[in-house]
Amino acid sequence: MRTVQYQLPNLDLLLDRHSRPSYKVNPNEPDLGKEFTAFLDKLQNVISPFQRKEIEGAQLPLCAAAYAPDADIQKLRVYLDYFVLLLLVEVMSDVSNAQAGMFDLDFMINLLNACADNQPFDTFKQNDPLVILTERFARKCFPPLSPSYRDDATQGTISYLQAAAQENYDRTNRAAFTVNSYIAHRRKVVAISPVIAFNRWMARISLSHEILQTPSLQGLLEATVDLIALSNDLISYKKEKQQGEDIHNLVSVAMADPAIPVKSGDIQAGFDFAGSKIAEAYSRFQQCKLDALAQLASDDLETRSELLCYVNTLLETIDGNIVWQIDPRTVRYHLFETPEEREHWLVTIHVED
Repeated sequence: MRTVQYQLPNLDLLLDRHSRPSYKVNPNEPDLGKEFTAFLDKLQNVISPFQRKEIEGAQLPLCAAAYAPDADIQKLRVYLDYFVLLLLVEVMSDVSNAQAGMFDLDFMINLLNACADNQPFDTFKQNDPLVILTERFARKCFPPLSPSYRDDATQGTISYLQAAAQENYDRTNRAAFTVNSYIAHRRKVVAISPVIAFNRWMARISLSHEILQTPSLQGLLEATVDLIALSNDLISYKKEKQQGEDIHNLVSVAMADPAIPVKSGDIQAGFDFAGSKIAEAYSRFQQCKLDALAQLASDDLETRSELLCYVNTLLETIDGNIVWQIDPRTVRYHLFETPEEREHWLVTIHVED
């Protein structure tokens, strides 16, 4: 076993983060964490100790505080509410449980509605759109586990559980991805799309369905998903490599794809290649933004303003995700071991000889 230090692509520079506000963790995070622990205590008869450990491991209060660094405590609670609901759906619908017929979507929706009356926290919600959003997410993403939901499934959409099962199969069988097929697959399994939709709702952005479906806006969304997913690959590689789980990661795929000029085992070249794909995605993001603005009538100032707000919301989502993952309090990745490593984007990895 030897210790090697690598140079990560500097995401602050690649994503031009210095040109935007200095993102931070919301100072209300400690209070939010205490409320979250109290909420989990109330669920002790609903979730198992293992499920609680999984939920706690996601550090959702820290995640919410990174996505909404300037929100007041009430708005921050709404962010946490939504993340809690999404994670409860995910944890309680574990692939093995769903396949064994142990996941009951009716029960899940009833549980969400039971939490709707100012639960899990006392928020300013009126008609509780969180439950509605989560219910729609569950019904569209999960396989039809009971006949009443068969007609409600989205046609042509690969379910989250099916994609997760395929990902587990790929890990087990070391399926050979090409870079292009990997990125296409990554877009399907990354769980950021409902968060983007929620952030748009929280920002009260009113863009019509027709505008959101235009190629430029769809391109913006796809570039955002790529920027979040591929940045996560960079940040998570250290943990995955040291745990022997580095198969499903762009850095590893680049080293295995014969069409990519990265030699097998050359981790630094894999990092550099991943950085180039992130830079490409950010360039696409900026071009789609320009294309979307160019398609608007010069006097349509209202739509232009909403569009710019949407772009800013996407950038805040990208930045918030990075803040959450590299914050020193995040136990998920432990990317940087010293302040100097964070400053210079250096990563220390213990690798086998």
